[in-house]
Amino acid sequence: MKTYLCIGAGPGIGLAAARRFGREGYRVVLVSRSIADRQRLLAGFAAEGVDARFEAADAGDPAQISALIDRLREENLAVVHYNAAAMRYDASGNLLASSIDTQSPQDIAADIATDVTAPLVVLSTLVPAMTARGEGTILLTGGGFAVEPSADFLTLSVGKAAIRSMTQALFEPLRARGVHIATVRVSTVVATDASHPDRIAAAFWALHAQPAGTWTWETVYPHPDG
Repeated sequence: MKTYLCIGAGPGIGLAAARRFGREGYRVVLVSRSIADRQRLLAGFAAEGVDARFEAADAGDPAQISALIDRLREENLAVVHYNAAAMRYDASGNLLASSIDTQSPQDIAADIATDVTAPLVVLSTLVPAMTARGEGTILLTGGGFAVEPSADFLTLSVGKAAIRSMTQALFEPLRARGVHIATVRVSTVVATDASHPDRIAAAFWALHAQPAGTWTWETVYPHPDG
């Protein structure tokens, strides 16, 4: 059985994408620093016929992520999805601003570790194995701040721009070696509509399911034409 690995499997996009790939027949490995209601979530996956389990790792510690991928190397990692991001929310689910004048050097370093360093480490750890066997999909959750950066969310804007750059830069070299790297640029606040996660999950599945001759590197959600 092929494995779908989601790094950053919190509520919203991570769990929705995991369910989608699980329903398509993939074994699901969910990675998070901590997941509330873990047993309830696993029971829900099992009820849907999805083979799922959790692994603990902190995306803010790239060494943990590299070690995790090494540990799972024998599990046929067909799809690896980097979904982690340094974002903070209030009790109502509203994204909290993190302007440069409110962040300490430690805050900035922690955000960049999650948003830039860890996905680069995922790629450096994963790409040799996938290209050696000539197949695999790497998915990264992008964001609208990549093309419309905000001073109120500066480190997140830098992180999403980095995700987009990684994907675009590696798309052609990896495609030539049988590996598909792609991103969904999420240009909305997911918490504002309960239907967003499932629709974004469908966008990730659609990218993965593209025939090799029609691979693309980016999808925008929501689509600008509606």
